[in-house]
Amino acid sequence: MLWFWHHGNQLFILFLTPLLGLIFDYTLSKKVILYLLGASVVLFLPVVAGYEYIIPYTVQALGLIALSCLYYFYSRQITRVTPKIISSILIGGLAFIVLKHLAFMDSMSGYQKVEKSWNVNHHKIEYIVDQGFSGRPLLKYEISKYGLIPIVLKKVDRAYDDDTTNSCIVHFTDIRMNFDKCKGTLTDAKTGK
Repeated sequence: MLWFWHHGNQLFILFLTPLLGLIFDYTLSKKVILYLLGASVVLFLPVVAGYEYIIPYTVQALGLIALSCLYYFYSRQITRVTPKIISSILIGGLAFIVLKHLAFMDSMSGYQKVEKSWNVNHHKIEYIVDQGFSGRPLLKYEISKYGLIPIVLKKVDRAYDDDTTNSCIVHFTDIRMNFDKCKGTLTDAKTGK
């Protein structure tokens, strides 16, 4: 449930699912819907494996398409036009109310802002300011590795910025790598290469 609080703004668009499903019902064939549903499920598999897309809102778009395709099958069961439209409005309105609440809770929980980003040796390193609801922000470096297809990333480690000496070296302990933020180089902690 906590995941929904932290992604409420991103999930808000899902209230359009019944409307898009109704449009699918009137414009697309069952064969096209099955292709759309299959493609969105296959494209969602990297997310299940822990990867994230580098294209913003890809997951939300895939979720909207998949849920709208599922709504299509529900809408096809209703034979008359008026109940289809009323059902779409009621379900969309209910989803709007629930998702609006989640979006409000997300907006009250703080924010994350990427201050600086580096792409080094098939890795992406981001310096992130994570400001919660109150108090001082958490400063951290997150390192992600590009997948086989370079449109997906997987977070592999993070290091917290508690350096008071202004050192250039950021040490990622789990993957045993050092990042020199002054030179923009990533090296193995053991060998230095």
